[in-house]
Amino acid sequence: MMNIRTDESEELTCRRCALPVRVGRDHYDTFEQMHYVCFHYEFEHRIAVPDGDPDEDCGVAGCPSSAQERQNDQLVAAVRELLAEWSDGPPANWDNHQLPDYLRTFAARLEEAEAYYVKRGVPGPVNGWQAVAQALREATAYE
Repeated sequence: MMNIRTDESEELTCRRCALPVRVGRDHYDTFEQMHYVCFHYEFEHRIAVPDGDPDEDCGVAGCPSSAQERQNDQLVAAVRELLAEWSDGPPANWDNHQLPDYLRTFAARLEEAEAYYVKRGVPGPVNGWQAVAQALREATAYE
């Protein structure tokens, strides 16, 4: 069970950079009492080791060091993957086979994105390109 901090008056401080944690306070314990970015750099970029580099893209989706072009490329790849699945007609595993249904579901998925991740106790995507790519995929079966 995830421990969510609800006391807004409680001052939370990142144990890595010693700055206040405000925006990500709901995930303070999930990220081991750090900002998401501090947590990401400590564990994905291994900053504690001599060759760790915070400016190098680690390849993890949503990496703050990821180049904008790479994020855009990932969205384009996701759209092409969906198109390839449709190449022989509506895929059997898709619930939405009509464009209006798919777009309605896509819009609903984007609208409910924050609640979707909060309900599951996981952080949402860090960048907008990744959020759109996930919503495009989920709109195939999300109702």
